Amino acid sequence: MTTKDTIAQTEPKLIEGLISQDALLWAYTRKVQTKANLPFTLKDHNYQLDLLQDKKRITNIKKGSQIGVTLVMQLGAIHGLIYKLYPQGVMYMMPSEKHVERFSKLRFTPMFDDNRWMRRYLLVNNVNEKVINGGSLIFVGARPQHIGGSSVKDSIALRTFECDWIIRDEIDMQDMEMVDVSKQRLNYSLIRKETNLSTPSFPGYGIDLLYENSDQRVWQIPCRVCGKHTCIEQTFPDCIVEKGGVWKRICMHCGSEIYPPDGHWETLYPDREEAGFWISGFQSPRADLKGYMHRYHTAEGNQLCEFMRSVMGVASIEAENQLGTLDIWARCRLEPNQLYSVGETVMGVDVGKVLHVVIGVRTARDTYEILNVSRCDTFEQLHDLANKMGVKYCVMDSMPDIHAARSFQKKEPYTVYLAQYSEQMPSQPNFDKKKGLVKCNRNEWCDRVHELFVKEKVSIPRRSREIDEYALEMTKTAKSVIENPDTGLRKPRWLKLGADHFFHSTLYFLLAASRMVARRRDKGERARPKKTKHSFYL
Repeated sequence: MTTKDTIAQTEPKLIEGLISQDALLWAYTRKVQTKANLPFTLKDHNYQLDLLQDKKRITNIKKGSQIGVTLVMQLGAIHGLIYKLYPQGVMYMMPSEKHVERFSKLRFTPMFDDNRWMRRYLLVNNVNEKVINGGSLIFVGARPQHIGGSSVKDSIALRTFECDWIIRDEIDMQDMEMVDVSKQRLNYSLIRKETNLSTPSFPGYGIDLLYENSDQRVWQIPCRVCGKHTCIEQTFPDCIVEKGGVWKRICMHCGSEIYPPDGHWETLYPDREEAGFWISGFQSPRADLKGYMHRYHTAEGNQLCEFMRSVMGVASIEAENQLGTLDIWARCRLEPNQLYSVGETVMGVDVGKVLHVVIGVRTARDTYEILNVSRCDTFEQLHDLANKMGVKYCVMDSMPDIHAARSFQKKEPYTVYLAQYSEQMPSQPNFDKKKGLVKCNRNEWCDRVHELFVKEKVSIPRRSREIDEYALEMTKTAKSVIENPDTGLRKPRWLKLGADHFFHSTLYFLLAASRMVARRRDKGERARPKKTKHSFYL
């Protein structure tokens, strides 16, 4: 056999070996038909190349909409099952079962219809599962169920199978507790691959937070004239200009036109464990630059926020829906955090590993003074603080440790209510003295906390390390309009963007203050420490 014959026989095996490991090369060489009966191509989509091939186990993709990332995940799942790269299967998570049904029918089923040669691998084909060459592609809605009417969430759909790769599409719309539950499906996998992708919603939440904690890759485009690099996402809007009636992407150094296919991924923090990609709509070869820039220059309020999220891939929210640290600091007095109260006070407590405490008084019908902001490590410390501050009413979180909260409630010499949130309650809270419970409408009382600072109805102690932490946590809850995936109805909802314990302890403080007669404090007056009914804390 000649050398030429050997090469001729080896080359197809080598190519097939590469194809078996690379989903995009497979889709390109097999001419996989995508939407509109067009074969898959990588032309002008160079930014897609590394999304599936990265060696890091967890990949987070912060993106604009309609740039082909979901298609890449779709091809990766089908290819991986055909070539048995994921023997335990792939799980594709969507926000709800309704999203699952729509996605499975509109994206996956047509691909097998348009590519008849793929059908020989498809052994089972239904909305929730497709068995491909013996491996399962499971579609799961991340909407949880509440167990036994409690606040504990679970989903049976996430507890019935194992897998090697989890793809979480639109993770910002998914319940984060269910995201944590889904990780258990990887326990018996040797691969344990996770990919999170989404158009971002709020700063410091979901994909925005995941990207911030990742190695943060950005698409750097070299200029064909000066050779220097420009990242569209980091330099927008200055990098998009109109020349001769045509909008162009330009080099930030010399002003020459730049072309996204020339770019490459640059990693800002290579030592971090998780990979992160940021891809805006301006990278797409089909980007409507004129339309995008018209939207950017004419949009205001929510429309501008939506542009930043869906086109730029930038988390954004209207300022009126989220407090800023300046809003909090602006309410600071000259007086420091008080160690003893002036007269009787009320207290709000958020329960967790650390107890976050807000103590103050109601000075008029709808104005308040917060006298003390603290964190206590134990209920004993909380008891001592309440005693020094002359607390008369307290509202505290009933979860997560209701037994400890109940024990504290029974032993304190003043009135303690345990709070429970409801989405259906009217605006007036329901105080049940016999059961020691108070129920309130979560959204409406979150509105009141926000209004407290925006309308300058509260004052707080002067800035300190504790007050700075208070200010930070007060910014970690934001309001958005959420669409019910089953009914399509839209309603406002306050969402957690990070550690927001002081936001809720302030809410509980307001509930406790609603039981208090408004009074102006006398600066010369001090409360007497109270004696406890029990020796529990000694």
